[in-house]
Amino acid sequence: MKLLQSLLLFVFLFITTSVISQQNNLKNYTLKSGLPSLKITDITQDNNGYLWFSSSKGIIRFDGNKFKTYTHKNGLISNNTTVISAQKKAIFIGTNKGFCSVINGKFKQFESDRINCIVTSPSQTFLGTNKGILRLRKDFLPNIRTNFQIDLNKINDLKFDGKFYWIATNKALWKLDKIINPTVLKRIELGNYTAILINKKRIIATTYNDGIKLIINTKVKTISTALKNITGIKYINKQFWIVSEDQGIEILDSNFNFIKSINKYNTLKTNQIQTVFQDQEKNIWIATNNHGIYRLKSKNIVRKKPVITFQNIEIVYQTLDSININEYPKILSLKPSKNHVSFTYKSVNINTPGNILYRYKLNRGFSKWSGKNTVDFPYLTPGNYTFTAQSKIGKIKSKPIHFQFFIDTPIHQKKWFQWLITTLLSLLLLGRILFYIKKIKVKNKTKIEKLQAENHLLSLEQKALQLQMNPHFIFNVLNGIKALGNAGKTTELNNTISKFAILLRAVLNNSRQEEISLADEISILKNYISLEQQINATSFEYEINTDVNLDAEEILIPPMLVQPFVENCIKHAFKASKSNKISIIFSTKNQFLECSIIDNGIGIQQSKLQIKSSSHNSVAIKITEERIKTLSKKSAFSIAEISKNKAIIGTKIFFKIPLKTDF
Repeated sequence: MKLLQSLLLFVFLFITTSVISQQNNLKNYTLKSGLPSLKITDITQDNNGYLWFSSSKGIIRFDGNKFKTYTHKNGLISNNTTVISAQKKAIFIGTNKGFCSVINGKFKQFESDRINCIVTSPSQTFLGTNKGILRLRKDFLPNIRTNFQIDLNKINDLKFDGKFYWIATNKALWKLDKIINPTVLKRIELGNYTAILINKKRIIATTYNDGIKLIINTKVKTISTALKNITGIKYINKQFWIVSEDQGIEILDSNFNFIKSINKYNTLKTNQIQTVFQDQEKNIWIATNNHGIYRLKSKNIVRKKPVITFQNIEIVYQTLDSININEYPKILSLKPSKNHVSFTYKSVNINTPGNILYRYKLNRGFSKWSGKNTVDFPYLTPGNYTFTAQSKIGKIKSKPIHFQFFIDTPIHQKKWFQWLITTLLSLLLLGRILFYIKKIKVKNKTKIEKLQAENHLLSLEQKALQLQMNPHFIFNVLNGIKALGNAGKTTELNNTISKFAILLRAVLNNSRQEEISLADEISILKNYISLEQQINATSFEYEINTDVNLDAEEILIPPMLVQPFVENCIKHAFKASKSNKISIIFSTKNQFLECSIIDNGIGIQQSKLQIKSSSHNSVAIKITEERIKTLSKKSAFSIAEISKNKAIIGTKIFFKIPLKTDF
């Protein structure tokens, strides 16, 4: 009897000690701790170590010390959040009114039905809703059509095992090879399936009131459990944690043998559990429906290398939000006045947030380790800077982070500017001296040269106006139009009249201008040559090529400068029996516009004999040559015969004038 009493006493003391030990490791976070709501629906953790909770009043970020809440005021589509998932560079949030993503602190909203689950495969993200599956695209959420039994039902969970998608609906469990246009679409079993777990290539699914299902290939094995109203399952510390919405938690070993229960009768204040989660430091978090969050602290100390990130960079008290400060690969260029820079950086450790130390350096020499995570640099001098920050927990140091920036030198301090000012002042002084010495001479000489040049240009312009259109050419065009009209060729007649009208209008307009664009000159030439081809008895071909480093619209040229030479070729260079061709080439070289007019005609000497009978062409060429030479002393003009094997095969007219542009 005494032995039995001693044994019972030992068992009682053991159970009491275990419960007290468990209570010491258990902490409950409520409204007093900083939570906005006692209803916590989901938990996740990002790469920086922050814990994120979804709740009925927004999402919450926890660094081990403080809770920070984000609501619709920050960009959430709804405060009633249902699920949260940490991605590599984003946080995905499901709500009762749609989906939100948070990237670099910026929220993006998508309206939809209630989101129940989020799954991300290597190339795309899918959302389970109360009415089927949505696909996350850049700017919208299209519905995915798979099977009406999936599309019209509530999607409780969605998982990808690397080959197949598993879908838990309130009506059945499904297996698909693809969400979009699946070739394998198999219903595994009917039932209200609530959650899916992929464990060591095993598919484990929970049902609301029919236990746990182990799926091997397509066969289903039922594992009984005392829990009812099951909503989730997690694999933590080689154990299965089964969650019920009103009966607490049941823990099974890896062979599904019962270990223990966690409920309001032994540990918690409530049986209404939403989910469980194990963080990077092996703490277990329990989200409840009406009592906030419980943390079951890990007994084993996890020595994890801390991760440090920039939280904020300010330039003269203005937050730098135009770039991703943690992934900016370039050197940020700042104006001389932007020489006040502040940095805020942080590492997260849930268990020991107060034990994190930081150090920094700007170009050279680290500071001492301290708990301060903000540093301010006012009145920085111009130059290149690299800011480096590092954290440590105990003796474990983080990988340093860096940010490079450059502060420009004020213009008045730049050597080139100082040399420029000195040179300009010297030149100005020298110029004034020379100006006073030569003032009278230059004034008189300039007036005389200006009057001579104006008189000469006026004379040439008057001659050019008289020569801009050969009356004989006009007569031939009109005869051609008359012939086309008599022949009833209305289409050709209309085309010829249009071309002739365009040419006349261009000639009239350009006669009032000293310069036109090279593009306009080429257009007039094409129109003129096209008309000559129609009315000329001798057939010929032509080509106009440009090899200029500027846009032809930007290059300026005196009007009708090339036409007299082209007209001369057409009238006097070609034979009727020969395949005749004119090539016109415009190019730019060494600040000059060069033009070559090349024909394969009879040669300049032979054509001069014919020109004598046409005084118009002879005078036109002579005046045009004078115009070219008058434009600049450096202008050049030449006419040369092209020979081959001592035989004349054509003529090349070349001239160059100073390159002018309209800018």
